[in-house]
Amino acid sequence: MLKRFFNTDYHFIQKSFPLLAALGAFGHILFYCILQFAFGYWESWQLRLAGAVIYGSFILLPKDRTLGFGQKAYFELASAVTLPAYFTLMFLANGCNVYWFSSIVFAGLLHGLFSKPYIFLWSYPAAAVCATILYSHRHPGADDLIRQNIQGQLVAYFLGIVATGIKTGMEISHEKIVAARLALAKAESDLIRANETRKAYEELKKREELIRIYVRPSLVDEIRAGKDPSTFQPVLRNLSIMFCDIREFTRLTEVLSPYEKQTFLNQYFSMMTHPIVNNGGEVDKIMGDCVMGLFPDGAAAVQAAIDMRLELQKFNEGMFRVGSPMIRNGIGIAKGEVMQGNFGSYEKLDRTVIGEAVNIASRLESKTKMYNLEVVVTEDVIKDLRPGTEHYRWIDLVQVKGSTRHLKLYEIYGHQPEEVRRFKDDTRDLLEKALTIYFQKGFRDASRLFRAMLEQVPPHRLIPNDLMDNLLKYYIAHCDAWIHDRNGAWEQIEKWEGVHIFYEK
Repeated sequence: MLKRFFNTDYHFIQKSFPLLAALGAFGHILFYCILQFAFGYWESWQLRLAGAVIYGSFILLPKDRTLGFGQKAYFELASAVTLPAYFTLMFLANGCNVYWFSSIVFAGLLHGLFSKPYIFLWSYPAAAVCATILYSHRHPGADDLIRQNIQGQLVAYFLGIVATGIKTGMEISHEKIVAARLALAKAESDLIRANETRKAYEELKKREELIRIYVRPSLVDEIRAGKDPSTFQPVLRNLSIMFCDIREFTRLTEVLSPYEKQTFLNQYFSMMTHPIVNNGGEVDKIMGDCVMGLFPDGAAAVQAAIDMRLELQKFNEGMFRVGSPMIRNGIGIAKGEVMQGNFGSYEKLDRTVIGEAVNIASRLESKTKMYNLEVVVTEDVIKDLRPGTEHYRWIDLVQVKGSTRHLKLYEIYGHQPEEVRRFKDDTRDLLEKALTIYFQKGFRDASRLFRAMLEQVPPHRLIPNDLMDNLLKYYIAHCDAWIHDRNGAWEQIEKWEGVHIFYEK
């Protein structure tokens, strides 16, 4: 309130400057004529002319910009001269009659409205006193008129205080209304900007999700971090590589329409890719019906393969119940040093990995058909498994095309039914013994061990006349080929180095 009392902002009053100039100048001339000639009151054309000039000068004061100190002082002085001082002289000169009493009260109201509160409180009485002293100096002995003047001035002064209070209240209300409008406009502007920002953010997120779907997530993370993926420098990394492919895909989908084929593949890929991502891996690419995944270690890759097979088993159980063909796939996993970089051209660039481990994983996936197994991995992958991990067994010693290394291959069967896991766990040592004899060229003894284990294999749950472990049939066939071949097989045995060589992909 104190700040409002000493407010020096004249913006609210400045709006009335043109009206004050017009009415004040014209009013002094008009009232001079009416009061002088019609009512016979005492008038002074000099005072009226001075008042008209003073009020007319208000038109020169700025209406839309801040008043200077001199302009403010001039307005306050002019208001005090033309209202309390001038009207006091006229009130006394006309014998304090009723008309001029009402006029001086009106002057007090006007001065309260036009002047600032802290100025009005002293400027009105000062101007009135000066005018009274001037009159009494020229008209000594007018004590009764002076007393009546003082009474009238008290009424005018009180009403002026009321008027300046009303004006101050109007200014406060006006400022509050303006502030409320500004706040409302700002809130509306902020809301519009917030909605625009939200829409832009949602559009950006939508585009980012679309890009993430079509591009590997790590590239999106690089872009979000402000990096340029196209400048990525090739690095050597030790990764586990997974290949997963559908068996007999053409036969499964040859009766499907393009839309049905797309729906089928999308459902299948969802089952295969979610376990990869959930186990800390990344989908490198999808090629036809094949999925390629990258993992930081073998344990994560093996767990992802188990989860993938479990998802597929649930799906196949539903397919079995409705009499539809079931999906079979093979998973190959290898670990090793690979080079990761951007490969391609300006028109099409792909972030991927190349190296021996990629080649081996691809070969293993294709050889799962030969073994009739579901998940085959290399020994480097097995070394990453956590202590106490079970449900894996040695199945072969090979050399794949494009590699000179001899690789020990293992089957992962942690996803298979309990009775199958139990059988393979119980016969794991016996299988390893049989394989050792086999690779030492003891085919007859190895064949007897393979046949003994075959008799204990549980039947397949979903496929009639099939077994849950066909690896034994694979090795029995190999043993029989070595034993019964009469066309030089024994000469080949002498040359055989005790490792299976995969000449084809």
